[in-house]
Amino acid sequence: SMNYVLVIWLASASQYTVYQKFPSMEACLEKQRTVVAGLTQAGSKMQTECRGRKPGDVFKSNDVVVTRYVLR
Repeated sequence: SMNYVLVIWLASASQYTVYQKFPSMEACLEKQRTVVAGLTQAGSKMQTECRGRKPGDVFKSNDVVVTRYVLR
């Protein structure tokens, strides 16, 4: 079955961090709304996107780039 990931980036969509993994696109989009609301409130220019996780996709081990913001 396909997994979906919520990714976050600042300058380039290819330089992204995987924020969280989801079993469905709907669950990902629901979380994305929460995250976008938090980023907007914080005045952040970060971008987010839900993507299908492909075989071979690597989860980056670096910390999520939104450490200054509490995202729930």
